[in-house]
Amino acid sequence: MSNLFNRDRRRFEAFIRQHRPSLLGLARRLCARSSLEPEDLVQETFERAMPEFAHLKDRTDSAAAAWLCTTMTNRFLDYCRRQRTESRGMPHLALVQDLAVSPEETQENWALVSTDAFQKAIERLKPHLRDAYRLHAEGKRYNAIAEHFNVPVGTVGSWLTLARRDLKELLLPQVAVAREQGATSS
Repeated sequence: MSNLFNRDRRRFEAFIRQHRPSLLGLARRLCARSSLEPEDLVQETFERAMPEFAHLKDRTDSAAAAWLCTTMTNRFLDYCRRQRTESRGMPHLALVQDLAVSPEETQENWALVSTDAFQKAIERLKPHLRDAYRLHAEGKRYNAIAEHFNVPVGTVGSWLTLARRDLKELLLPQVAVAREQGATSS
């Protein structure tokens, strides 16, 4: 078993050596006007590639490179969205973007909830739901969260669904009040 692990580790290290220079170049261009460090972006990309390596190593070099570049670009765009949301004075929106599932539950409605109210609602979640939701909001993938808790990936999906449901139940009354106050002041 350890020979298999060592062989895969060596293959992954070779994979990193092969693709790192081009990813670093892309990361430098992407991060030129942001506070994100190119090295950090490359590291995050390879961390995301690690669980997918079994599938990536069977792809052609160009297909693997395309997957890595797409993954890196998406990580960078996620970072920019979080920064933009936080710079507007609404850091909680980075966490509630996935709460809006119907047209009447727009992100604008969720923006009516204060950061403080949102943090208090998160604190009221059951500990395992709260921790899983925070890890997911930090950009951790389901399989990384599952490893963290030593549970199946499906359990993580269930926990996140329950966390979203509970957050909606806790916050919807505040959204309705804030919406009414906004309508009466217009």
